[in-house]
Amino acid sequence: MYHYTSSTTALDHILRNNTLLLNSYRKVNDPKESKHWDVSPFVRTELNLELEQYDAISEQISTKLKGNAKLVCFSRDKAEAVNACQPEALLNRGFAKPSMWHHYANAHDGVCLMFNRERLEGALKMQLTAGHLFHGPVTYTNRGILPKIPGDPFVIDLLQAKSSSDYFAAIEAHFDRWHKELFLQKLADWSNEEEYRWVFLDNHAEPRPIDFEDALEAIVVGEGVDESRYESFLQHCVLYKADIANLVWHNGYPRIEHPGQPYITHRGLVEEYQSNN
Repeated sequence: MYHYTSSTTALDHILRNNTLLLNSYRKVNDPKESKHWDVSPFVRTELNLELEQYDAISEQISTKLKGNAKLVCFSRDKAEAVNACQPEALLNRGFAKPSMWHHYANAHDGVCLMFNRERLEGALKMQLTAGHLFHGPVTYTNRGILPKIPGDPFVIDLLQAKSSSDYFAAIEAHFDRWHKELFLQKLADWSNEEEYRWVFLDNHAEPRPIDFEDALEAIVVGEGVDESRYESFLQHCVLYKADIANLVWHNGYPRIEHPGQPYITHRGLVEEYQSNN
């Protein structure tokens, strides 16, 4: 799994603290996700609700479903990358997406962190217990503009809700039923990202830092990273026993330069790092 980020975020937060941040769902890029959701509630007719009351319920549901949902995002290799090594095939690797280097890794002055999915999943499951956690690949579609009644992720059944506890239980049940459509689906224009997500829903909106433990496999360094920061990444590779590679671009195609295993060849950097921290 590949996570693109800037050098500053990687060095000052992720690698320094050994954590990934599950951030608010409201901060993602796709307007289908980041903008307010208009969720239509089915309620008992005897309540005789005014239009403003329906709107208030819709706002509360959107806040609960989106405001309390937190996620961390990764890219994946395409299936075509398996057993393929020619230069063009590198573009099918999750660490060699030029648009993502530009948008998420500070225009190549950042890094792509490579994680072992099984170890990362174990760390997340161990730490995120009091809530709803799920993960999976993102699907891409432009369908769903018009609601389908019944059976639509933006239509919620509150007919049985007679108390506040019933109300929130109905929202959680709706989340469990429709989480793939709500949180693992984006518009087709984003399909080149080959995204994979972990999403967590609990009862508050604050971001959640998660210790990724020993899941870091390697750091792929962008060609815009300067020498001083590169040495800092080397230090962290020693500490994490992770590999390091440089991604450079030659005539428009990516090329990996692998300088070795720094946790073997640069062990002396550990003492320097510890003395400065």
